[in-house]
Amino acid sequence: EYRTVIAIGLEDYAKVSCGKGEDVVVALSDGTTMTGAEFINAAMEGALGDKLYVGLFHPTAGPVNLYETRFASDKLRTLAMAENLVCPWPDCNVPADRCQVHHIDAHKYGGHTKPSNLTMLCKYHNGVNDDDGPDGQRNKHRPGKPKRGKPNRGRMRRHRGKVRLQTPGGKLVGNTHHVSSMGAMNLI
Repeated sequence: EYRTVIAIGLEDYAKVSCGKGEDVVVALSDGTTMTGAEFINAAMEGALGDKLYVGLFHPTAGPVNLYETRFASDKLRTLAMAENLVCPWPDCNVPADRCQVHHIDAHKYGGHTKPSNLTMLCKYHNGVNDDDGPDGQRNKHRPGKPKRGKPNRGRMRRHRGKVRLQTPGGKLVGNTHHVSSMGAMNLI
């Protein structure tokens, strides 16, 4: 698979991810350059592919390792907050300002850090969400293996563009809190 590599230093990346990198210029392995703003816009539009990687380099030893990005940038967090102004778990009233960014499809099982895979969940619901794989497949009991301690409470899903709780029985349920109905996806 062809992939263009973008080289950016940590300090410049911090500026760019905070929206203050207009003067930053990054170089690409295809011989071109782009501004920090163009880099963020391309990442937000998905033009850089489904996965972004971070390379770790030692000042004298050179390349050390390559990591897939895990944490949402401030811009991704802001998008997720605009979509869900309160925790989208049914009957929860915790405002997005006090929530955590949550990968709908768990990062540890290949879920990407991109806008369509992120939502806001309060600390409690982020903890009880069943993110042991698609449809809980990694949570099924196998003979000879100990049962998991945490009961299956359901998991967040994106259905027709909106984030909903998929109950263990498969029913999709949204939050009926009055502020929940005013999020960005309900405005279009």
